[in-house]
Amino acid sequence: MRGTQIMVNLMNHDVFKQFICSLKDASLPKREAGKLQLPHVTHSDVMAIDFDKFTSKYAKSFDVKSTDDNPKSSDLLYQHKDGVIHLVEFKSSKPSKSGKDSVKLKALESLLTLMDLFGEIDREYARKYIVFILVFGEKKSIREEGRSRKLRNTGQPEIIYCGLERLKGIYFKNVITKPADDFESYIAEQGWTSMI
Repeated sequence: MRGTQIMVNLMNHDVFKQFICSLKDASLPKREAGKLQLPHVTHSDVMAIDFDKFTSKYAKSFDVKSTDDNPKSSDLLYQHKDGVIHLVEFKSSKPSKSGKDSVKLKALESLLTLMDLFGEIDREYARKYIVFILVFGEKKSIREEGRSRKLRNTGQPEIIYCGLERLKGIYFKNVITKPADDFESYIAEQGWTSMI
């Protein structure tokens, strides 16, 4: 990174303050016309930034012709008290093969948006201080649960889905994928608290 390290503090920027919401609200899947509303992916009341809504407003400053042309974005932006920034994408189920590329695109375009907003954030900063998390609202299969338990007991790293492991260390400090039940435990263990 160029020059002296400057730690970005998201809540020092008024631009985000109108987009504060709970993790629960950010995790509600978008309703498709004629389909049943899917449940929230998480029920956490921790407050963070609705990055989807922020990105929609951000895109308007570029005269984007349609919402389909908006930059893709993660659902949530959270900054831990240690300064590490988390981009969180919620999915109602584990993405299919065809959905994997869209998850990668959301991770990378979210990072580009942050780089555009903050001159201090470059790739080196991202490799040290930004984590991408995919949370899917689906219980693990018995086979996956057994595999995860075995990995935890041996101290090996968790399984990373959707080919996202390619982004770890190159674009992000870490990439994590978790079923919703494991995510609730993860944020409790990590000590996530509301940003406001």
